[in-house]
Amino acid sequence: MATEHVTVPAHASDWAAPASAPAAAPGWPPAPTFERPPTPVNESLIEVASAMAPGKALDLGCGEGQNAIWLAKRGWIVQAVDISPGAISEASDHAAAAGVERTVLFEVADLAQWTPASRYDLVFSTFALPARGMGRSRMLETAATAVAPGGTILLTEFDRSLSREGWMAEKYLVSVEELERHLSGFRLEQAGVRRARHRHGYEERVLPVAIVVATRRTDLRSLYDLRSF
Repeated sequence: MATEHVTVPAHASDWAAPASAPAAAPGWPPAPTFERPPTPVNESLIEVASAMAPGKALDLGCGEGQNAIWLAKRGWIVQAVDISPGAISEASDHAAAAGVERTVLFEVADLAQWTPASRYDLVFSTFALPARGMGRSRMLETAATAVAPGGTILLTEFDRSLSREGWMAEKYLVSVEELERHLSGFRLEQAGVRRARHRHGYEERVLPVAIVVATRRTDLRSLYDLRSF
C-alpha cells in the first residue's frame, strides 16, 4: 500500500498538545518556545486536484484552511466550511497572509445541517466527518449532492480497523463501504485503504486511511437526481 502524509482529524480535540515551555528564572535566558508545526496539505487532495483544471471547490470541515488555500493559490475558487469559529478565524488569517482572501470564502456552519447554495467541480472532506449517526449521513449526502455533473468528490477518513487497535473510538471511524453507499450516480475512480504517515504535534505514526474518489456521472438519470437539490 502507498504511504502519504495526512492531517489531524477535526474530532481529535481530546488529544494531548505539546506542553508549553517553563518560564525562565530571573537572570536566565528565556526558554525556547515550541510552535505547532503547520498542518500539511492533504496528499490525496494534491493528487486529485493536480489532474484537474482549476474550477470551483468546496472544502467541508476546512480546519485551519491549508487545503483551501493550496487550491486557491493554484487558481481555484473555494468555499470552505467548518463548525469552529476559531478555526475559521485562523484560516481567514492564513488566506490573507497568502494573498488569496478574495478567492476563498470561509463560513462557520454545522455541516450536519448546512446546505450549499451552489454545485462544485471538486468537493472534498478530509478527516472532518462527525461521529457515526444522522449527522454523518447528512454531511455525506450534502457532499455528494453538491458535486456538479462531471465533477469529483474526495472523501478520506481513518479506517475502522483502528478500533481493533484501541487507537480511536469506533464511532469516529469509517469503512470504504460506508462512504460508497452515499455515492449513487457516481463512477468510482479510487476506493480502498491506504497506509499513511499521520503527524500530531511532534509524534508521527503510520495508520490506515479509507479513501474514496468518484466522479459524478453526466447521464440523464444523474441530471434528474440533481434537480431535486
